[in-house]
Amino acid sequence: MGYRGWKVWMSYDMHISLLALLYISTICEVDLMHFFALISSLGFYFMYGFLVNDFFDMPFDSATGKIRAVHYISRKAFIIIIIAVSIICALHFFYLRNPLFIVVYVSSYLLATFYSSPPVRFKEMGFIGIVVCALVEKALPVLAIFSFFSIFSVETAIFLAASFTVHMSEIITHQIYDYESDMRTGTRTFAVVSIEKAFKTSKIIYFLSAALMFLLCVIFLRIPYTYFLMIMTSAVYVILHILISKGKLIREEKIYPLYLSCMHFLVFNVFPVFLSLILFLRDPSYIFVTLFALFTQYYTFKNIFNILRWRVISRGELTDT
Repeated sequence: MGYRGWKVWMSYDMHISLLALLYISTICEVDLMHFFALISSLGFYFMYGFLVNDFFDMPFDSATGKIRAVHYISRKAFIIIIIAVSIICALHFFYLRNPLFIVVYVSSYLLATFYSSPPVRFKEMGFIGIVVCALVEKALPVLAIFSFFSIFSVETAIFLAASFTVHMSEIITHQIYDYESDMRTGTRTFAVVSIEKAFKTSKIIYFLSAALMFLLCVIFLRIPYTYFLMIMTSAVYVILHILISKGKLIREEKIYPLYLSCMHFLVFNVFPVFLSLILFLRDPSYIFVTLFALFTQYYTFKNIFNILRWRVISRGELTDT
């Protein structure tokens, strides 16, 4: 029960996928059963990705002292869990029955498998590994949702580009922090191949992601009161930076990660809850959508509480154990 894979329902991957589905729900009619079937399919897909990654990374994690909850179960039990989650993923197809969605989903599933499993192991292919990781964790799941509704527009392209670049920034930051442990285990990530390139690329991707998230925010301006949320969130971030500069708030990050930026907080944390509330006000039957959106932000609420309590912005990702 202590396995980090359960947190995928409250991760940034789920947030951006949920945001895409909520956005589509505001511009067209979406059946609630289809809504939750899509969310469920992606939730178990994300869980599968974590399971496979942790399974094939066990020797490397053990070598660096990084012990996961799943390391305490037998190899046989671990494999049975992976197979069970895979079957649950496949069962969704019988209800959704959308060929294009299935093609995108299965493609993402295969890439997620070979990202960490031999003989391919994309994660050790430098820059290619970063691209594949960005595809399987955010871009392709978002594409699967838009594909299900056959919505291919400028908004779709912006969603995909933002999702892709945001995760590229996240994975590069993650690899920079894991540089020393990956060096010890001989894991040839992009950062290990060239730490200098990793830092330079992270800066470029950071600003590109910020620009694309800004365009995403512009899209949401068509929804009433979105501009008010953007102004209020920006004001909060200005206050936070003032507190940090005066030493009243401590930031432990070595480099400034994208997930601490104002745009990221708007797109991944504020907008999903806001759109779910808008849908609930339009149709009370969306109450469960609103409750789920709030549930996905549990770790965000927890982090905010800890920041207010300890006055420290600690280094940590939502899926850390």
